[in-house]
Amino acid sequence: MKILWTISCLFFSVLSYASQLPEWARKDFERKGLKDKFELADYLRPAYLEADLNGDMRNDIAILVIEKQTGNKGLLILHQGDPNVYILGAGSTFGDGGNDFVKMNSWKIVNDVSIRRNNRIKTGIEVNFTDMSPAVIIFDGKEYNWQVQEG
Repeated sequence: MKILWTISCLFFSVLSYASQLPEWARKDFERKGLKDKFELADYLRPAYLEADLNGDMRNDIAILVIEKQTGNKGLLILHQGDPNVYILGAGSTFGDGGNDFVKMNSWKIVNDVSIRRNNRIKTGIEVNFTDMSPAVIIFDGKEYNWQVQEG
């Protein structure tokens, strides 16, 4: 009985989490067939981040996901009005996080990020992993990049 209760709580937790996503993101997730490959996850808080990650003046979304086939954790990023899906971890190798972000223990939006080319990018995602230096995930106009934070 206790196991059934736990499973029920987890099921409804994921359902309620999905209903909290902005409508455009929930529709995009379904329309692009992502629910067949990825499970929405909430192994960290917050379970998703909203910000203008690509500089088009519209909020984008980074969502915690688990690849169903492997159980690998990671991020899925959707830009409003963009047909592309950006998978970081969750079975796809990305930066020092590899293909499984199981050791990621926090994440947050950071603004006015300094990048190595002496440029500034308005917004990025800071990720912290156990036994690793913090990194910022930034979009360069084509793809996401991993930049270890120095000093």
